[in-house]
Order: sequence, then C-alpha cells, then structure tokens
Amino acid sequence: MAQRNILFLFVIIFSLAAFACASKNTVNPNLSNEMPANILWAWERAEDLRFLDANKFGVAFLAQTLILESDEIIYKPRRQPLEISENIYTIAVTRIETSKTGGKRAAFSAAQQTKIVELIKNTLARPNVRAVQIDFDAVASERKFYRALMNELKTALPEKTPLTMTSLASWCVGDAWFNDFPVDEAVPMVFEMGADAEKIRSFLANGNEWREPLCRGSYGFTVDEPNNFNLQPNRRIYYFKSSAWNKSDLEKLK
Repeated sequence: MAQRNILFLFVIIFSLAAFACASKNTVNPNLSNEMPANILWAWERAEDLRFLDANKFGVAFLAQTLILESDEIIYKPRRQPLEISENIYTIAVTRIETSKTGGKRAAFSAAQQTKIVELIKNTLARPNVRAVQIDFDAVASERKFYRALMNELKTALPEKTPLTMTSLASWCVGDAWFNDFPVDEAVPMVFEMGADAEKIRSFLANGNEWREPLCRGSYGFTVDEPNNFNLQPNRRIYYFKSSAWNKSDLEKLK
C-alpha cells in the first residue's frame, strides 16, 4: 500500500511539473474586446489622423524615445503634432535604444530602470491614452535588463492598463526567451527584417503559426513593402508607414 501511495504521489508531481513546463503565457483574450482590429503606428512626424473611423482603427503613437548612455537616460519626447479624434483608441509607444560603444555603453543600472518606468507611466497622462507599448530591439546581453524592467513596469501601471511590446519577427519563430514577460501581447514586426526576411516570408507564406504564444494576437506590417502572406485569421493588424498617413492610404490596407 505504501509503495502504491508513493508511486501515485510521484505520478501527480510529474504531471504537475509537465503541465508547468508546457504552460505558456499567451495573448490576453480581453484585448480583442478592447482594441480595434486595425491600428496605425504614428511615428515621429506631424500626423493628422482625424479621418479615422474609431470603430475600425486605433493609433499607436511614438510618445518618446529613451536612449541609455552610461548611467544616464537621454529623454527625447515627441516633438511633432498628433491630431486624432477624442474617441480613438490610443496607445503610447516608448522606443528604447542603448549605446554600445566606448565609455557611453549602457550601464543597465537599477536607477535607469526605475527612471524608465517613471517616464513610461507619464505617457498615460497624454489625452486618450488607454495602453502602453514598449519598442526595444534588445540583443541577448540586454534581455535580463529588459525582463526586470517589464516586471517593474507591470507592477507600476494601473491594474487594467494593457502593456504590450513589439517583437522582432525572428523572436516569434525562435526561442521563447520573453514568454515570461508580464505583457498582454507581443506584436511581430514583419518588415525591415534584414537577414531573416526571406526565411520569415516563406514561413508565413506557408501558413505557419508563430511558435511564441505571445505573438499570436497580431501582425505588424508596413504599407511600404508587399505583404502576400497566408495569415492566421482574427488577428489585430498594426500598420507602419515611413511617411505621414493620409486618407487614401486606407484603400491600400484593404
């Protein structure tokens, strides 16, 4: 009897461990009820987006760029005007960059981390902002800092504020290095993919699903490149453009 009990306990522990290993962070399903199906990225240029239908489109605008140099943060707030309707779903994007040369190499200090969290929280004070997004193309040596930053940020944000991130497309087909991030989704950027472009284009053309579960809620494209892919259905689409948006661009999105 004792041996059977020990064996049963072992099976239970093994099953729980296997389930824990198999479990993955996934896209927050509530985003589909909150965010529009189409979102325009509005980068650092003058934008007048008052022509958008709030029932169909949202706007993710570059609110600030933060550059880490040594133990400092170079703060570059948005300088260009952004005109949108009051009822448009708006996401404040923070771009993070790092110096990797000489004496200016980023220190990734605790003070920098706390300051970045504060600056990102401040973007919520802009009109109509309902979510925040982090755009950081972190290299392998920067991932530990990125993870700690996101955990602190999630704790600091108001409870129901969506926290999202952009993701290089290669991250979504590679190892799940950021699956433990406390984010509601990661948006795969399927453009300007460099050396991985042909591989990922073929991957998507064949109807493949992203291997990283956090990437399975959306796609990020640019209208400046052809996008002839066999996409998964019911995904949010983020659109980028290298120049200012205009009403005629909406026809291209169709």
